[in-house]
Amino acid sequence: MNENAVLRRPPAEKYDPFAGMDALATPIRRRRGEIVHDGERGSRYLYRVAAGAARRCALQADGRRRILDLLFPGDFFGFGENGETATTIEALVDGTIVLRYPRREIEALADADPPTARAIRGMAFATISRLETQISLLGRVNAVEKVGAFLLALEERQNAGGDRLTLPVSRCDIGDFLALSPETVSRSLSSLERRGAISFAAPRDVDIVDRIALRERIVKRERARPARVVRKRKRKPPR
Repeated sequence: MNENAVLRRPPAEKYDPFAGMDALATPIRRRRGEIVHDGERGSRYLYRVAAGAARRCALQADGRRRILDLLFPGDFFGFGENGETATTIEALVDGTIVLRYPRREIEALADADPPTARAIRGMAFATISRLETQISLLGRVNAVEKVGAFLLALEERQNAGGDRLTLPVSRCDIGDFLALSPETVSRSLSSLERRGAISFAAPRDVDIVDRIALRERIVKRERARPARVVRKRKRKPPR
């Protein structure tokens, strides 16, 4: 027998780098609003959303809730947590399933299997990309731009291959994510609908009618935004 064939890996298109990880996973099933992860075991485990959706929440000093991240199937979290954290992960919909991986075993698997290591690294980069997108959303000038950019970003993440977007979050959740009130979110969605950029097939089913116009409006607004010039006040000569 050819010795090189003994440990031959399956063809790249058939090899699943997460198969070894999933063999070590413990599934966690939650209903809408139930806590998936409270931060107390952050340094011991990694997590991946397998079904449904979840949100990472934090309470501000004034008691208000902020949503720091929205998590959909395939998204990992728990990379940067060391010890206790001030955030919690909550299920957004019924039937949410999160896979919990023991960190030490996963790190050992990644050391022994380069494709698994690359897959984990890719998920870590995706986490950073999500946070960069959120910073960009919060930097928009007005609420309509924030909500429009949010819809485009959400459509890209869902990658459904069509023009219909399903909102897995409520207006209140969108507001907590974009630092807007629920009423402002509703007005912004209505404004985009009046302008012909979107339409509603159902309360949470959004049709992107004119994606190009929506994207161009955001881009043009950014290009037209004047640079802020800080002028020093001239000191008056003493009398």
